[in-house]
Amino acid sequence: MRSLFTRPASARLLLAAASFTVAAPALAQAPPSLSDTIHLASGDIWSEKSTPTVLGTPANSAASEVAIVPVAENESALLSVGAIDSTCNTCNGGGGGGAGSFYNRCGCDQPMFPYLTGPGNCDNWCVGPHWNVEVDGMALRRTGVDWGGVVALANGDGFATAMLDDFGYGPGARIFATAYNDSDFGLQIGYEGINNYNATALFIDPNGGVGPEDDDVRSFNYQTTFNSLEFNVMRRTTAPTKIFAGFRYVQVDEDFSDSITQAKTVPGAANPATTVAYADTRDLAKVENRMIGFQLGALRDAWAFNKWLTIEPFGNGGVYYNNYKREDLQDTVNTLVTGPDSATLALASSSSSFTQFGTSNNFSEISFLGEIGVTAVFRVNKCVAIRGGYQALVMDGVGTGIDAYFSPGLNGETVLYHGARFGVEYQR
Repeated sequence: MRSLFTRPASARLLLAAASFTVAAPALAQAPPSLSDTIHLASGDIWSEKSTPTVLGTPANSAASEVAIVPVAENESALLSVGAIDSTCNTCNGGGGGGAGSFYNRCGCDQPMFPYLTGPGNCDNWCVGPHWNVEVDGMALRRTGVDWGGVVALANGDGFATAMLDDFGYGPGARIFATAYNDSDFGLQIGYEGINNYNATALFIDPNGGVGPEDDDVRSFNYQTTFNSLEFNVMRRTTAPTKIFAGFRYVQVDEDFSDSITQAKTVPGAANPATTVAYADTRDLAKVENRMIGFQLGALRDAWAFNKWLTIEPFGNGGVYYNNYKREDLQDTVNTLVTGPDSATLALASSSSSFTQFGTSNNFSEISFLGEIGVTAVFRVNKCVAIRGGYQALVMDGVGTGIDAYFSPGLNGETVLYHGARFGVEYQR
């Protein structure tokens, strides 16, 4: 026997029943204008709880008890029924005008779950956070190298100074992403790092070879990298200054090497052939600072010059446990150069071998890290902004490569990074 009700009819009855049991739908609320977001007294751009009459749409708890009735694809025409808003259908991926998407998680103008509204077109989410993403390129200068001890050492061994090159600006990146839920709590993940710091000191021994172009060379090479990963928790409030706290891991690697390369010449023809031995050496100090700790900081959302340009300062500091590791390596390359044999007419030849010896030690140290900065933000539209600023980061209790070369153990030093950054900001 054919069922009394067809499937489309049953779906219509269920939708009608739901519409009678749900409280009156909340009025749709448009995202704030750009001038509104800039001139809020609190400086907040998003705040569901603090300013519900201006920003976002609060949760509809009464509607959360409504059962969501799936609508089959072939019954998408049901979405044109008055209980479903055609504008919402457009935001959910449909074509609007009553022919929108048949996936209706939120209930459109009948919110089934707490949800947030964002700045962009159709930023009306059932669940999920607001996102704020900052991507900056950085150029930071590191504390310079004190070459005084190196020059005294090399000159004392008969080498004349040829070049002293300090650290320049190292290129790097800074990427921060923050997600806020409907209760204004935010989780932030951030990375910043620079991996291209190089400094060199070069010395020549004019008496180390046969001719003016055959001088022994002594070079000191200093390389260092800086990488940081942090996780912070913060909350948006009506106060202009926001407090955040979290954990941070910082790794600073430093390699300092002292290399002596002997000038090599080919002996003249002889019977028997003449062989000359050379030894090129390298002393290498490798340092790893692995710091993990808790940090506390503060930032101010915005100081508005006008509706387009704002200034945003920040600062943080923390105490870290530094698991310091150092390796001391000695490399030797032995080379044998054999001249031609006048009797057998054998040509000149050479051979070499490599050996390495080393030791490794671990130490513990308490380190401090502090960071401050200020950023100017030019807002292109509600979602995109261009940013540029200056920041400084200081670390105390850090093992450095040049100190490890001259001294055993761990002698904590103070290292400063500072420079400019420039990038973009995106929020939804």
